[in-house]
Amino acid sequence: MLPEELIKKIALKNGASICGFAPAGPLAEHARFLRALEDLPPSLGYLARNSGERADIRNWFAGAHSVLICAFSYWPSDGLTPGLDYKKTLERVGEPETFLERSGRKIRQPGFFEAGNRAIARYALGPDYHAAVKEKLLKIVESMKPSFPLMEGRAFVDTSPVLEKELGRLAGLGFRGKNTLLINPKFGSYFVLGGVALNLKLKSDAPLDNSFAGPRPFEAPSASGGGAKEDGCGDCDLCIRACPTGALKDGRLLASKCVSYLTTQAKEKVPAAAVFNSGGFAYGCDICQEVCPFNGIR
Repeated sequence: MLPEELIKKIALKNGASICGFAPAGPLAEHARFLRALEDLPPSLGYLARNSGERADIRNWFAGAHSVLICAFSYWPSDGLTPGLDYKKTLERVGEPETFLERSGRKIRQPGFFEAGNRAIARYALGPDYHAAVKEKLLKIVESMKPSFPLMEGRAFVDTSPVLEKELGRLAGLGFRGKNTLLINPKFGSYFVLGGVALNLKLKSDAPLDNSFAGPRPFEAPSASGGGAKEDGCGDCDLCIRACPTGALKDGRLLASKCVSYLTTQAKEKVPAAAVFNSGGFAYGCDICQEVCPFNGIR
């Protein structure tokens, strides 16, 4: 078995839904990241710290030659997996504010609840993914050691100065959607990313480049009458039109308008218009994912 195949097998066995390899090296995407820093709201200022490290993962882990990127699904998106109904799941967790506090999540904007919003983003209906994903990645590393005794690696989630979304794209895990999220043709976008920078020289996977082979089970009309095609989003713009605050524009996410940011990270006073126009969400937001054809029909 090739080393790449063995490592992927180990990753999938330890909880990854999909995985792939990206090369360790300079990322052209870093230029876009730097431009985005110019429009960041105050509470996201931390992203500017160590921004240079994100240009090349070797700035963060000097010995890296390859990067294993894993996607961990937190909600089935294939339309075929039974047992999870969002509305029923939301009802089962009980009082939203009490549930969030019990699960250790800080409510920064209680005004959204006071205005009658009750919905919680799907990722927040489970345990904190940062700790859960990091634990799985460390298990992957430990499971690799018997086969690769000279291996050195450093695990990361989205709290590390790494452009994990771009590395995921390069590793063939998905394409960048118009909602700025990484979208996999089979698994949709309900997943979180994590990875391991490795000193192993491994063959990289090919990016999807907004195209993929095979049929897709869902279709949805766009403003122009077409649909999400087999070349990425195609002419579908459902996410852009569905965003209640107009946070998606020209392939960018305007964080200061994003309901997810406003409800979970913003410390500044939130505009009343956003509080009363959040699509019912009081913690996080799934609207741009709910309408995405790749996430099925919910």
